[in-house]
Amino acid sequence: TQALSAPDLASTLQHRAVHVLAIGKAAPFMASACAAALPRPPASALVVGTHCPIALPAGFSWMRAAHPVPDQSSEAAARRALDLARGAGEDDVVLVLVSGGASALLALPRPGLSLADKQAATRQLLLGGADIGSLNTVRKHLSAVKGGQLAAAVRGRTLALVVSDVVSDDLSVIGSGP
Repeated sequence: TQALSAPDLASTLQHRAVHVLAIGKAAPFMASACAAALPRPPASALVVGTHCPIALPAGFSWMRAAHPVPDQSSEAAARRALDLARGAGEDDVVLVLVSGGASALLALPRPGLSLADKQAATRQLLLGGADIGSLNTVRKHLSAVKGGQLAAAVRGRTLALVVSDVVSDDLSVIGSGP
């Protein structure tokens, strides 16, 4: 992880192709603000959330996914997110916008596990009163995209802008650290 100054960030976004991945309950709003701030339209853009109450900018694709228990739409969204990450070139930037709910919205099981396994684990943790830190720690270990795995799929640079819904603001907990 490396912090960028505002001028470095502006230069990075000005001179590279940018791919946007917005995940979470605030994803449509974050994507809209991002589109207005970028120097040019993104090379690709995917927005994943529970609902989309606003019109997305041109070129931004929408996917609805389930929260708090993931479903097939959450698995499909995770596959599309991985495709976006893997499709970015070595000189490109993948800009990941994360807000609350992101962990359930991208739910691709690790090899050897099924979506039903992830659903059962999530339900048991929720019924048992697990806090978000505990829930997302388990989710990371069951996932093919969480715990930095989504970022590892990118050949170029990854930048994340995160809106925290976690008391400690621990980046490894928010969205299970994609």
